[in-house]
Amino acid sequence: AALVICLSPGSVRGDNVIELLKSAERNYNAQNYIKALEDLDWIRNEISSLQVGVMKELLPDDLEGMIGEDIEGTAMLGMHSVSRRVRGDDGAQSVTITLNSSKSGTGGPGLGAFMGMAAAFAGMDPGRESKMVIQDGYRGQFTLETARKKGMLTFNLDRGGMVIIETNGYADESMARKAAGKLDLTKINESL
Repeated sequence: AALVICLSPGSVRGDNVIELLKSAERNYNAQNYIKALEDLDWIRNEISSLQVGVMKELLPDDLEGMIGEDIEGTAMLGMHSVSRRVRGDDGAQSVTITLNSSKSGTGGPGLGAFMGMAAAFAGMDPGRESKMVIQDGYRGQFTLETARKKGMLTFNLDRGGMVIIETNGYADESMARKAAGKLDLTKINESL
């Protein structure tokens, strides 16, 4: 069964993992394998909660005078995701920053090539613009739906991690670049 974990800050204590490890060992030694497997499932859930907590700390609180909303975080099927949206006072402009990690850690290069190809095709659409953005040595692809003023800057990191910056109400990539500048992409890459 697939478990979805919606998390609130402080909902997980690290010592729960140690207690569950001890329980899994006891159940394994007693040849109660079903209980040992249950313990391992709970350990995975607890560690996923801790990982989402770490990822939340990597998102900025505000951007260019815009205030951030609460962070959303989930873990599902071994993938972890957190996002925060910031908006201006009038609500017409917003930026959403999302961090995604991958369970297998193998999606990055293939997904990056696919995203690059999709961006190239998007660049051939007269209603879209596409360009490369380099931030702290990381290459990202920015695409903009010019009529709707909706942009997306995507950085494909190692082991399948991704940083996605979505802009709404901006006519170019400048706000996406500013948002990327507020992120420590090296630390994010190491954490995902």
